[in-house]
Amino acid sequence: MVELEDDEIPDYWNDWKLDEEEFNRIIHTNSNALSAIFGYVAEERLREMYLEDHPEIDSIRTPEDQDSEDKGDWAFTYKGEPMKIEVKSLQTHTIEEVNPDQQTLSDGGNEPVRYKAGFHLKGTSDQREVTYDGETYNTTLMNVEDSDIDIMAVNLYKIKDEWDFAFLKVPDLPRSKGNYPDGLREKLARSQIKLTIPLDEPFTDDLDEMMDNVLEEREENQLSL
Repeated sequence: MVELEDDEIPDYWNDWKLDEEEFNRIIHTNSNALSAIFGYVAEERLREMYLEDHPEIDSIRTPEDQDSEDKGDWAFTYKGEPMKIEVKSLQTHTIEEVNPDQQTLSDGGNEPVRYKAGFHLKGTSDQREVTYDGETYNTTLMNVEDSDIDIMAVNLYKIKDEWDFAFLKVPDLPRSKGNYPDGLREKLARSQIKLTIPLDEPFTDDLDEMMDNVLEEREENQLSL
């Protein structure tokens, strides 16, 4: 994606003569627009909060949406090594309070409210062919062993009403239980991933630690070749 200077970006707000009430009404009454804008805002918040001022992160860019060979929402270098993150958002209908009697995430120092929630990985636009044991399968599931994305960043706004993220390494994604051969299921991620708040492993809120783990595992894999 070509990065534009601020003065090169059109002033859509004023050019289209929008006002706050009108904008809010448009996105509130059009679920596709609301979902898309919410997703793009989450990507921007991730960049602002974790990437752009990080002393060991450089060359931040956004892969082109149409490039099937260059996936992910943010690509950059971390400690001189390439890294990619994809941002996902929780599905509202999956969010469940485990203890609905508590009202906050840290209720006066008592046990925190626990939530269960999920997010989708698949989409019809991601239809792909996977070859296994001489057979070709059409699937929308992510092939974990053939992905250049390193980390999933899950936007937790719908639980906390504030911008926060949970991080998960792609190799740690739970595998599919679909109607595929056993060996192929071990390569394909599930379509819906579950998490709990507060976070349990393999999720974490520490992106630096996770990126360090990604680099360590890469080095181990290279040494084993």
